[in-house]
Amino acid sequence: MSDLFFRPLEAGEFDLFHSYGPRPASGVGARGIPFDKLGYRPDWLWVALRGDEVVARAAFWGPPGSEHPFSLDWFDPGTGPDRIEIGAALLRAAYAALVTPEYSSPAGERPDFHLFLPADWHERPDAVADVADRVTAAEKAGLRHSVERLNLRWIPEYGLPPRSTRLTFTPADDDEVVVDLLARITEGSLDAWDRRTLAEKGVRETAKGTLVDVAGFPGGRGRWRLAHDASGDLVGIVMPTRNSTFATIGYIGVDPAHRGHGYSDDLVAETLHIFTSEGEPEVRDSTDVGNTPMAASFARIGYRVVGRRLIMI
Repeated sequence: MSDLFFRPLEAGEFDLFHSYGPRPASGVGARGIPFDKLGYRPDWLWVALRGDEVVARAAFWGPPGSEHPFSLDWFDPGTGPDRIEIGAALLRAAYAALVTPEYSSPAGERPDFHLFLPADWHERPDAVADVADRVTAAEKAGLRHSVERLNLRWIPEYGLPPRSTRLTFTPADDDEVVVDLLARITEGSLDAWDRRTLAEKGVRETAKGTLVDVAGFPGGRGRWRLAHDASGDLVGIVMPTRNSTFATIGYIGVDPAHRGHGYSDDLVAETLHIFTSEGEPEVRDSTDVGNTPMAASFARIGYRVVGRRLIMI
């Protein structure tokens, strides 16, 4: 590998990034969003060069205005016999340059690797092989597999579910109430990020972190709602917002004391009514494969699975 050179792009070099060979026919790694709509910074796009040829590439992403990348969401390690070693070396070089001592992501960690996948990738040998290449190279670079998620989409043509008749909703504008509720939800969460952060930071700090993270989305917090049952008890929260590209649920949860009644369906339905009233053309969400109750709720409401995503940390 002594003939390889690793570097970020310079301004005006996007064509160099795209000069890499064709994307995998399996669809592994495809974002489903046009490249020019994602707002990549050239200095966060890295290539491995052999002479003038791009033999591997990696793209880090962050929302507009961010000083540091949030995620690695595009990684092609190459196709030759030394592709794993080249891919790993490229990631090591990029992470070493981008994650400096003063670096701080919202979670206080280096950017996660988000590997976007077709919904049926487990059943397709070509996709399994392409995933294996990327995961193996990332592991050699020091990352580890954390969770697999379902990517979900809802559009009005799928049908707007009826609004809840058993819950009432009020603005979630009191931070103390929100944090108290999030703390209760987090303790029994099936979400891998919640469980990991809970083990590292404890219940209260995890709840505070969730509030800060979701409030930092471009959509703000004006759509957040607390849900109350007929007796007035607080049973859950939903935090509809927007990221840099589309409408999404920033966080959703039901108090453990009130689970088992299908309230998550009511929370999701309320969100879709809010977004529909604002004219949103689509809503995109995700949930861990292991969070089967939430996945089932999204399915009942009418969301469709449009892909999967492996996250490595």
